[in-house]
Amino acid sequence: MEDFGIIVICCDQDYLFAKGVCASIRHFLGDVPICLLVDGTFSVADMQKAYDVKVINSENMKYDVLRKRSFGWGTTRMIAFWESPFKHFLIVDSDVAIWGNVLKYANFDNYDIIIDRPCYPYTREMIQEYFFDLPVFEKDYPDFQWQDRSFVCPAVLFGTRDIFPLEDYIAILDYLKEKPNVFKYGDMGFINYMMFRAADEGKLRLGQEDIQYIAVDFPQEDFQKRFPMGETEPIAKEGNDIVIHWAGPKPTLSTSKTYTDPMNFFRRKALKDTNGTTGLPAEALLQVEDFKRNFYVYNKKVRKKLGNLVGAK
Repeated sequence: MEDFGIIVICCDQDYLFAKGVCASIRHFLGDVPICLLVDGTFSVADMQKAYDVKVINSENMKYDVLRKRSFGWGTTRMIAFWESPFKHFLIVDSDVAIWGNVLKYANFDNYDIIIDRPCYPYTREMIQEYFFDLPVFEKDYPDFQWQDRSFVCPAVLFGTRDIFPLEDYIAILDYLKEKPNVFKYGDMGFINYMMFRAADEGKLRLGQEDIQYIAVDFPQEDFQKRFPMGETEPIAKEGNDIVIHWAGPKPTLSTSKTYTDPMNFFRRKALKDTNGTTGLPAEALLQVEDFKRNFYVYNKKVRKKLGNLVGAK
C-alpha cells in the first residue's frame, strides 16, 4: 500500500505494551512501516533497532502549537492527523495487539477515515457517561444531532493526514480549556464529534468496519476462545482479522483480570527480536517492566486518594 504506515501511541508507563504492539504488527503484517508517537522523552532505541520504527516526538514536529498543546492523555492521538509521516495510517493505542490481516479494512479509495462499528447501540445515559455532558453540549453545539450515531472508542482507526483543518482542532482545545468536562474520556467525545460533524458537512468520507475487539465487552471465555494460542505462536483463524483492545484491565504477565496470552507472546517476541533474549532472562526483564508499571499505577492511585482526602477537609 502506497504511503501508508501504522502509528502506535505510547508514553513511558505503557511503552512495555507498545513494544508488544510493534511485534504483533511484524508477526501478522510483515514489514509495513511503523511509527511511534511518543509522549515523553524516554528512549525507544530498542524498537528502532528491532523494527526500524520512525518516531514522532516533541523534538521533531512541524507545528509548534501541537508540540505545546497536544501531548498528554486525551490529546496525543490528534497529533497524527498533522504530523504523520504517512499520508494514510492506522493509529492504535499501546494496549492493543494486531490479530490477522487488518489491512484489508484500509479502504482509502472510498473513505478518508475508517472507524470501528460498535457491537451495541448506545443509550442516552451511555452517551452522557462516555462521550458528552449532554445538557451543556446540546446548548453549545445546537446544530449537531448526536442521536442515532454509531460513536466509537477511537483506540483503533484508519486516518488520513490533514483531513481536519488545524484551526478546528485548536478551537476544540480552546473550548476544553474553558469547559474541560463537556467532552468525556479524553478525546473520545471530541474526536467523534469532529469526525461525524465533518462527515455531515461533506468534508470527509467516514466508513465503519468491525476492526476492534474491546476485551471488557466480552467474557474471558469468549476472549480466549476467539484468540487462541498454539505451542509456538497465535492461531489466527481465517476471517478473524481485528485489533484486540485491552480497555479496562491491562495485560501484564501475572494478572488474572483479563486474558493476556496474546500480549505476553508479542512482548516476548519483541525482546527476542531486539537482542535475542529468551527464556528465564526474558521473563525476568518482563517482570521488571510489570513491576515498574504497577508501582507507578499504585502510587498514582495513592496520590489521588490523598488529594481527595485533603480536599475534603
